[in-house]
Amino acid sequence: MMMYLRICTLLFIATIAVGGQGRWVEQETIDGDPVLRGLPKDAIPAVDKPAFVPVDRALFVHPDEPVIGIAIDGDARAYPTWLLNAHEIVNDRIGGRAIAVTW
Repeated sequence: MMMYLRICTLLFIATIAVGGQGRWVEQETIDGDPVLRGLPKDAIPAVDKPAFVPVDRALFVHPDEPVIGIAIDGDARAYPTWLLNAHEIVNDRIGGRAIAVTW
């Protein structure tokens, strides 16, 4: 499949809100045990306008690294999971369709 599709690799700067990171906050209790939350709501920003490079320029991704790949109507993308760790969701358009890539 990769032989005939133009494979692109996601390129974005992994930025993450760190305001609540590393702080465990008790939200409530269940049967007397605390329910802890590590990040505040909306602390992990989505990627709404991803930029891509051709596979031959994606030197920052090793050939054996795991990616989430999708191809629709001859349009293909690869989203490296190590970049998705900081965002967990990418909103994109592939083959003229809106998609959400989640991790």
